[in-house]
Amino acid sequence: MRFVYISVLVLGLAAVLADHLSSPSSGRAVSPEDFAGACAPCGAPCPSAQKK
Repeated sequence: MRFVYISVLVLGLAAVLADHLSSPSSGRAVSPEDFAGACAPCGAPCPSAQKK
């Protein structure tokens, strides 16, 4: 039974790793300065910081 648990764990980790390595990258490194003045990690500006 232990073999089944180990097999499932290894297959799951392999699937996560394969998904991660096959996903497209942004093509450049992202630095914190890219998001200066942003509230959200996506870079959306803060509603309170927008000009009225």
